[in-house]
Amino acid sequence: MRRQLLRLRAFAALTYPFACVPFLFLYFRDHGMSEAQYGEIVGAYYVAMFIAEVPTGILADRIGPKTMMVAGPLLLAGGFLSLLVWPEYPGFVLAEVLLGFAHAVLSGPPVTILYETLERAGQAHRFLREESLLSSLRMLGTGGAFLIGGAIARWGAPTHDAWAPTIVATASLCTVAAAVATTLRGGPPRAQLRLPVFVRGVVNEVRRPAVLWLLGYWVVLFALLRFPFHDYQPYLREAGDIEPLFHDPLIVGLLFALMNLAAAPFGALTPRLVERVGRRPLFWGMPLLLCGSMAVMAWERTVDTGAAGGGSRALAWLGVGMFFLQQIPFGMHWALLQEFVNHRIGGATRTTVLSALSLGARAVYAVLNVALFRLQDGQGLGAAMATVAGVGAVATCATMLTRPKGLLRGAGPLA
Repeated sequence: MRRQLLRLRAFAALTYPFACVPFLFLYFRDHGMSEAQYGEIVGAYYVAMFIAEVPTGILADRIGPKTMMVAGPLLLAGGFLSLLVWPEYPGFVLAEVLLGFAHAVLSGPPVTILYETLERAGQAHRFLREESLLSSLRMLGTGGAFLIGGAIARWGAPTHDAWAPTIVATASLCTVAAAVATTLRGGPPRAQLRLPVFVRGVVNEVRRPAVLWLLGYWVVLFALLRFPFHDYQPYLREAGDIEPLFHDPLIVGLLFALMNLAAAPFGALTPRLVERVGRRPLFWGMPLLLCGSMAVMAWERTVDTGAAGGGSRALAWLGVGMFFLQQIPFGMHWALLQEFVNHRIGGATRTTVLSALSLGARAVYAVLNVALFRLQDGQGLGAAMATVAGVGAVATCATMLTRPKGLLRGAGPLA
């Protein structure tokens, strides 16, 4: 078990080595894409995940999570390289589709292998602690890749805009992750159910009130997490007209790396926070903190001086400071949600149910992302941020107030 956990930790650090991600918006802009088209390109990624989530979950249950953990990073590498091979709108959409498929492949198997490894050793109660550590390592690995990408972008070209080499670096690191995955031990044999029987079992699990409620909550939280993330680079591009440092790719890479470093401790501290304050305040606090931070960003972008490009540098830094507040729920949410599901779902369909929950969130967000970036293209970044903050706060309250009674009680680990 010790060797398996060490390999899972190495894989976690290399799972998402996205050196190019802080600069993809700029890469798209350099190839003529508008903000509305950017929203459509990103939306294609979520549509692809929507299509692939359940089939890849079923496939993982049938052939084993290890094979999927090798395939996922290779698909990521192929998707990123597609951005270079076909640098036009259709090529960007195709690349995002491949990336969506890759993320669907990776959405359940790492968690499944971890849980089954612990379960076989009689250590299932350690899941939240171990998953929190893996979540922290994923964020630290991604943060390091962001910093590497910033250095490559700045010094890879005299004009400080070497976006293409950051894409090559990302694809190379993804292939290293696939190599690490080949050293993992696969899970135990899985029952080969006929598909109709298998699907009925999944439907029965998802119809449980607790899991249905979590689906609604996950949709809200996912949208509140993902929209600001996709808007960080557009926000920095606008704020850079006031604070020139935000136009420096090394500073951008550093900011993205520091955000991941800020999120990582909260992933590792999640078990202690659960013990200290309980689950209910955490489930309330994560989405409301995101809404509040986006309201501040919206205000900064819509005050007269900010909107006219002549605002103060202090206000620009205040808006960017909200990026870091948003890393608190980002660091905590995955382990909390995974713990919630893993202790309520039977082992034979666990991966597929996790994929089904993810599918619901991504299906809704695919539509929201396109609509919000069209709004942003027409009305400005501040209007889009304000819309998400207001609607998100209402949706959070509605979801939390309709949860099954007693669902989030307790501060200790779920048994």
